[in-house]
Amino acid sequence: MPSPSPRAGDPGGSGPSGRPPGLHVVRLTPDDWRSYAELRVAMLRDAPDAFWTRLEDVEHRTETQWRRSSGPGTLQARDGHGAPLGTLTVFTEETSPALGIRPGPGDALVLAVYVIPEARGRGVVDALLDAALTLAREELGARRMVLQVNEHNHAARRVYERHGYALTGEFLQHPERPGARDLEMARPVW
Repeated sequence: MPSPSPRAGDPGGSGPSGRPPGLHVVRLTPDDWRSYAELRVAMLRDAPDAFWTRLEDVEHRTETQWRRSSGPGTLQARDGHGAPLGTLTVFTEETSPALGIRPGPGDALVLAVYVIPEARGRGVVDALLDAALTLAREELGARRMVLQVNEHNHAARRVYERHGYALTGEFLQHPERPGARDLEMARPVW
């Protein structure tokens, strides 16, 4: 997740809590492929070093390929007009594609957390993480939520800590950047 940056002022308007008006989280279906594709490409342009996927890996995908990857494990935060504000994906041992990262038994793995720059600092990531926890608890039967965060992304670590995640002491080497590590954080699912 790129570092959240609070906005000075709010020319687009926001709800009383500072959240975008009508903020809600939806689970994607293959029919949401276009919205998912646009947000995924935008996130890789905005923060190319924050994710294991590279822009060149996805920018030429076909509609069929996007439909396959736009499924119920992907959550999207939207404003009251339906415009995408952020996303994350949740996998379990049973639903994880071949990513090089496999959740352990009873784990729900949170990947590709992203909020568009204009919506950062306004509760979008909180809504996404809350929805992921609900999904893991109520539908996936997970006992633990797990995610990885770049060791230098202190702002994202603070967000995850606020949501009950703690460092586990485990880490993964970034596949494209030698020496770059993603630290594992986890929390129980109650």
